[in-house]
Amino acid sequence: MSTETTTKAAFIEPNVAINSTTTTTQEEPTAAVAESAIPTTTQITEPVTEQAVASIMSTTQEAITEVAAQNADTIASVGMKYGDLKAMGLVHFSPVGALETVLEAVHISTGLPWWATIAATTVAIRTLLVPFIVKLQGNTARLHNVKPQLERLTENMKLAKESNDTAALARFSAQTQELFAKNDCNPIKSLILPLIQAPVMISFYLALRDMANLPVPQFQDGGLAWFTDLTIADPTYVLPVASSLGFLAIMELGSEAGGVAQPKTMKNVMRVMAVAMVPLTMNFPSAIFVYWLTSNAFTASQIMFFKAPAVRRFFNIPQLMNHPKPKVQAKQPGFMESFKASYEGGLAAKQKEVSVAKDRENKMAAQKLRRQNRKRI
Repeated sequence: MSTETTTKAAFIEPNVAINSTTTTTQEEPTAAVAESAIPTTTQITEPVTEQAVASIMSTTQEAITEVAAQNADTIASVGMKYGDLKAMGLVHFSPVGALETVLEAVHISTGLPWWATIAATTVAIRTLLVPFIVKLQGNTARLHNVKPQLERLTENMKLAKESNDTAALARFSAQTQELFAKNDCNPIKSLILPLIQAPVMISFYLALRDMANLPVPQFQDGGLAWFTDLTIADPTYVLPVASSLGFLAIMELGSEAGGVAQPKTMKNVMRVMAVAMVPLTMNFPSAIFVYWLTSNAFTASQIMFFKAPAVRRFFNIPQLMNHPKPKVQAKQPGFMESFKASYEGGLAAKQKEVSVAKDRENKMAAQKLRRQNRKRI
């Protein structure tokens, strides 16, 4: 019995020794790895450097660009469907994103090439703005027709202000407000057009620029004639020159707000700007010029359309009067002077109302006091 036990022990002990040695050997590297995985106090408290942040941001941007490029390649191979622009990193919660969604919807639903999609969307949105143009043209025409009276009142208010005659200033200001009310016009209403059109123009520019710079795959063959690639600039410079000529044509035809002739100085400034547009915009993607040319053509047609007497009668827009030129050319009040006259007129009228109300209160108080004195007597 003892002999067997001894023999088993002799066989077991070497194994135990081997296992013990192996366990010890395996624990040493594990402990070393664990110690290396735990950051030291210096590593924890070490500040994040700008270089590290820039590296992380660069890596993230590269990853986003790579994913967008992969999505673009997939979209190019199977054709566009709703939501593809969002998958490529476009269409955010902004006016620009909303316009990109509209462009995508028009392109997919109609099957039009991208150049026609841009033109059709431009015409549709500009058509929606026509009611505002009608109101603005009526206001501009009525302002033009009361121009002689407005000039006299503006000059009288200027003289009253220089002489510190507050009573006369209030009277002329009130007459200016009466003139505006009687003829249903006001210089402030002239701000409607730029306040509405500016966001539309900026949104179109930013949306098409972003779609061309990405680029949207179908933009590369969605052009027409010599500008088949909408993502690059026109190498012939025909598009920027045509856009500049369109701008000049609109200026010569008359203001979109009503066809009223602009001052000569302003015209010269606009002519210089039209020429300067060519070198400043010649490197823009062709997609932007498709929008500009379509918008210019629409504006020129709209100006000519609203000059027709039958159209003006239909929309109740007064005909422009030809005012006789004074022998001594007086300085014509500009927009800011008319605006200032309107503001001062309203302020003076309000002050007059307050003054009249106070006088009424003082008279009533005096009458009440006299009645009380009579009762006491």
